[in-house]
Amino acid sequence: MTRSQERLIGLAAIVLVLAAGAMLLVRPVREAASRARDDQRAAQRESQSLRDQIRALEALKANEATLREQAGTAAAEFPATPALPGLVDALQDLADKAGVDLMSVSPSPPKTSSLHPQLAEITTQVTVKAGYYEIEDFLARLEDLIKGTDNSGRVQPRSLLVNSVSITAGGGGGTAAPATTTGSTSQPDQLTAAINLSAFQVTGPATGTSAGATATATTQVR
Repeated sequence: MTRSQERLIGLAAIVLVLAAGAMLLVRPVREAASRARDDQRAAQRESQSLRDQIRALEALKANEATLREQAGTAAAEFPATPALPGLVDALQDLADKAGVDLMSVSPSPPKTSSLHPQLAEITTQVTVKAGYYEIEDFLARLEDLIKGTDNSGRVQPRSLLVNSVSITAGGGGGTAAPATTTGSTSQPDQLTAAINLSAFQVTGPATGTSAGATATATTQVR
């Protein structure tokens, strides 16, 4: 090997070493630049998300009064106690408006609802007596109880779930209403409806002992 060839080989080796060194220096810089671009894109996405949330909050603020009213109504539908007197008043109010005789209301102690763990379910047996169309009207009003039944505040809206309805002919299934109350005797076409429904309350300290003690059988006879 001639001296000139040795020089060329040495020069090439130096170039390779310099190139490798440059690559070792450039690679971290490139990786850092790539991470910086990723961070920039993530920051832009987060900024856009925050702007969207701000716009959503501004839209909610415009409806603040309506939303507060809806929240208050929802809270009234799920009281913190069984509120059985209010429930009986509501059922009697519906019965009066539908023209049915409310024979009995028998609630069971609250138990944890299978629909939502934050709710307690009060299974209630309701017996009414009337004609077919009056009973149908009563059931329709039960579905609308969540909207409230009057403007006086005496009868609060209440979330109810009708589980089953059993209708039999005649006046059986409850205590007969006195003739002096209804103004008429039992009609042969009257039916008796046994309704199984669920009322709800929010779970809490009252759901355990006091709520269970309150939910005793109650009978309401017109």
